Amino acid sequence: MSQLCPAGMPRPDFGIRIPERLHPAADRIGEHLLAWAAEFGLAADAAARARLAAAGFHLAAARILPDAEQADVELFAQWAVWLFHLDDEQDEGPMGRNAEIVRETYASISSITSTAEGQPAPAGAPASVTALADLWPRTARGMSAPWRHRIRQHIRDHRDAFLTQIAHRRNGTVATPEEYPALRRNDNAMFMYDLVEVAYRTEIPPDLAATKSWTELCAASSDIIAWTNDVVSLPREAALGETTNYVIVLRRATGCDDRTALDQVQAHITRRLRDLDDAERAFLVDAQSLAPTAHSGPLHPEWLNLVVRTVCDMPGAHLAWMFTSGRHR
Repeated sequence: MSQLCPAGMPRPDFGIRIPERLHPAADRIGEHLLAWAAEFGLAADAAARARLAAAGFHLAAARILPDAEQADVELFAQWAVWLFHLDDEQDEGPMGRNAEIVRETYASISSITSTAEGQPAPAGAPASVTALADLWPRTARGMSAPWRHRIRQHIRDHRDAFLTQIAHRRNGTVATPEEYPALRRNDNAMFMYDLVEVAYRTEIPPDLAATKSWTELCAASSDIIAWTNDVVSLPREAALGETTNYVIVLRRATGCDDRTALDQVQAHITRRLRDLDDAERAFLVDAQSLAPTAHSGPLHPEWLNLVVRTVCDMPGAHLAWMFTSGRHR
């Protein structure tokens, strides 16, 4: 841990490759993102807009999707802002300790996403709901019913992770090391992987999306992102009393010190990097074997490979963003 990130926090060498390419329209994407967030109340005042600009979500999206159309990168970045707005509501707002607010918010989200065309936000709805009413029809357009079912399930999993965290806060408990990976994965929003398919306009067919290899590919990528985030954000989360952090979970469970817990998390990250490589190879084999008989429509290998490569690159793109984003300062 010899380097320091700009925030002065330890910058570990996780052994993760950083994708260097950015979408050429990254700056314009950032300008449009700020305007969209202001329009839908996700950055309601000058301070919030400055905070959003410093966070640099457009740069994360531009690094994750360097080959997508600009409008599709903007849509992905808008979802990222929406997700982190919900995350902030949990960490800093009343939602973080009120299960009823979570249920009400996600009931509105479920209503909006119930059809491909979406539903208008209810009168007086919070910004998270109003913004989703704009996002959803642009996202779901052209996507199949099975895909919509899949992303809706991932959104419900996200809700359930919120509710579990609230229960831990109320009870003064911490997730066990056995429970934590699945809880953190759902909190990390698996629906962002569904959105890669939207960005590249290449849907993973239902039979392939149901394979163990695709599930593991996305899960390993998400785990690496979540656990590296836990390491980088540890000082801030520990100061806030937040316990949804792998380092804190392992320290509480074993009674070890931070250094030992950090080493254990690093070992888990290294293992998941191997799992990611294994899952990538297994999925491409599955795609090749299933393609001739099981797909209802043509699946273009070059676009499928691009989606898979993006999923594999997301941990490195996220890591690069964390070490430059004002959100972690």
